[in-house]
Amino acid sequence: MCGICGFNWDNKLKLKEMMDLLKHRGPDDEGYYTDFHASIGIRRLSIIDLITGHQPQHNEKEDIWIVFNGEIYNFKDLRADLEGKGHTFYTKSDTEVIIHSYEEWGEDCVKKLRGQFAFCIFDSTKNILFLARDHMGLKPLYYYFDGNKFIFSSEIKSILAHSIEREVNLKSFSLYVSLRYIPFNLTLFKNILKVPPSSFLIFNLESKQINIKSYWDINFNVNRDKSASHLAKELKNLIEESVKIRLVSDVPLGAFLSGGIDSSSVVGIMSKLMDDPVKTFFIGFEEGGPTNELKYSRLASEYYDTDHTEIVVKSASLPDLLPKLIWHHDDLVSDAAFIPVYLMANYAKEKMKVALTGDGADEVFAGYSIYYRKDYLSFAKYVPKDIYNLLLKFYDFIPSQKLRMALTYASQSKTEEDKYMRSILPLNDLSRIIPSQTYNAPEIIKKTFIKNLDIINQFTRWDLKYQLPNQYNMKIDKMCMAASFEARVPFLDKEIVSWSASIPSDLKLKNNIEKYILRLAMKDILPSEILKRKKMGFGTPINLWLKRELREISSQLLENLQKRRNIVQSKYVKLIKKNRLKKLFADQAWNLIMFELWYETFIENDGLNPINLN
Repeated sequence: MCGICGFNWDNKLKLKEMMDLLKHRGPDDEGYYTDFHASIGIRRLSIIDLITGHQPQHNEKEDIWIVFNGEIYNFKDLRADLEGKGHTFYTKSDTEVIIHSYEEWGEDCVKKLRGQFAFCIFDSTKNILFLARDHMGLKPLYYYFDGNKFIFSSEIKSILAHSIEREVNLKSFSLYVSLRYIPFNLTLFKNILKVPPSSFLIFNLESKQINIKSYWDINFNVNRDKSASHLAKELKNLIEESVKIRLVSDVPLGAFLSGGIDSSSVVGIMSKLMDDPVKTFFIGFEEGGPTNELKYSRLASEYYDTDHTEIVVKSASLPDLLPKLIWHHDDLVSDAAFIPVYLMANYAKEKMKVALTGDGADEVFAGYSIYYRKDYLSFAKYVPKDIYNLLLKFYDFIPSQKLRMALTYASQSKTEEDKYMRSILPLNDLSRIIPSQTYNAPEIIKKTFIKNLDIINQFTRWDLKYQLPNQYNMKIDKMCMAASFEARVPFLDKEIVSWSASIPSDLKLKNNIEKYILRLAMKDILPSEILKRKKMGFGTPINLWLKRELREISSQLLENLQKRRNIVQSKYVKLIKKNRLKKLFADQAWNLIMFELWYETFIENDGLNPINLN
């Protein structure tokens, strides 16, 4: 993987400054190309074609140049096709395949690519910058435009190397408070946006106009003509192929193995395809507890005879680690799991440079059964009204999604569909939290729903299009790249995602068995103990950290935030600060603590380095 950046004028020194801020994404190599109209640069993590894969790369005439972050898994097939059409190549890399695909098919080239990518092509013949992002939003791409200056980068901090105004987007902040991530094309910065997943952006260097187009979407056209057993065989073949094409690498690779169905499936297939034992890594917490899946990780490792490494998170390092990780998380996500992801990647890079993961399967195959089950909701009918009203008053602070759903279900609604929609969406009264804000995240989310789509696929679609690319994918990308490490995600191959959208939803969630079709497809690959496991979230002991290692720091950060009355209501922060050590308030406290740390890093300070909390 790599970090790319650039802008619409010629300035080598400023470009180098941007590139230096991306060094963690690409410690192996750097390169740039500039002319009067544009400057583009890259920091490279060398994975494929270590000898001739230097970037930027160009076409035969050297009038079209590219900087590219990612991997194109079907590049060999595309190269053969392009060579048959008369194109000549001077490298063995997948990067050069993109530039010739662009020459041959223009903006439709992105439809040919299979992989994870973010790239910028400088086409001097058309005098444009052509930026594109992969189908599932696995690789990030941000931009700033003030009507004159156009700046882009793989990470926001690199854009901040320019003297641009820094202001919190309160609309984005309200979404962050409600969802703990920021969907759509927004960021917490008022004037910095994301190129959306499965989209490309064309910037005309003469007219200084931006045009953004979507080139792909997830179409839920359900086909009920095939049997479950037939579909399971199709899925098994798709997963095996997806894993196989992700084993192409000129450096050592392995896998992250939690012991769940998803990562165990990936490792099981890898063990069939690779000659040597698969190198696997597991991470747990020294506190142990129900989220520590060490038992199942060991079971899977022994079953597949992997070269296994176990890592334990040492909580004592958190005060020093958090500022660094928030600096890397400049597009803020309040998911404490980013800590073990970084640590695992940082340890794993001693043995390998690339890891396959099981991420994405829950979104693709309806693995979050809590979103769709209704049997446990019936108890809400029997909750006394005074207790119900009390719980509803503190709805914002209820950590149990089941209880939130039950409370919502207990309220009156006109249709069953409305009940289900309301059961998953947060009902934060943001006007009590954010001054002058009545932005309603649940209503905005509902507007993304499409007609004639059942509830399971409705929420699966939201997960795949909005939550996944803006929360989980960014967590994986930013934390692995912080460790100069590459993650590959077989379950988010566009072919698997498209296929999953075509099957009946009752094969994803069947009789409250989540990921039913995946279990059926993997029955001959997984050990029975793992095949029959229920979903266990990758939780983190936030409440324990706030009581111990982060007790003083959390108090100070919340006290600092309480003074920012133009951003958040003081009484709301005061309530959180007072009760942050109680488990009921831990998630909300973490949410605000991460924001304050982000604010002090990128708004109060220049954001070019992590801050020091000592």
